[in-house]
Amino acid sequence: MKTITFTATTTVLAAMLLLNTQCSDAQEPAPAATPVAAETPAATPASGGDRAEQFRQRMNEFLKTALKASDDEWSIIQPLLEKVQTKQRETIMGRFNFPGSRRGGGDRSGRPDRPASPEADALKAALEAEGTLPADIKARLEAVRAARKKALAELDQAREDLRKVLTQRQEATLVMVGILE
Repeated sequence: MKTITFTATTTVLAAMLLLNTQCSDAQEPAPAATPVAAETPAATPASGGDRAEQFRQRMNEFLKTALKASDDEWSIIQPLLEKVQTKQRETIMGRFNFPGSRRGGGDRSGRPDRPASPEADALKAALEAEGTLPADIKARLEAVRAARKKALAELDQAREDLRKVLTQRQEATLVMVGILE
């Protein structure tokens, strides 16, 4: 089941990246930024904040159309959908905190590191330290597993909350794109 979920999530992420590339190629150049917008960090071309927000907006438009949701329905669905998407990102990103990987300043592209749980950071530090006792590693490992279990429970609850406001067709559509299981 985890393999299917990971495969579906990977497929959806790849499709979203492809959609992002195709949409950006087809768009006209954006108008010049206003002086106020140019001063904000999110509006600078070097930052990913503006692009990420544009991507989220395009994805929301795609999902609203795919779900055939009216504006009134969308006003109910969208916050629940965003909560599920946020929990999914947190759950996925929490799994990629490898010992020896860089943290605390971003990668070479200037993007910030993805967030990790304090439990994962503590386990990583324990693994990187030469003299960490096996009992300490075991305790930190149990804390990571408990945090991941809690995150999955929160994701399941967010999905259930979303499911309650959807029609059968809308639910099936979100299953097909990997947002629901």
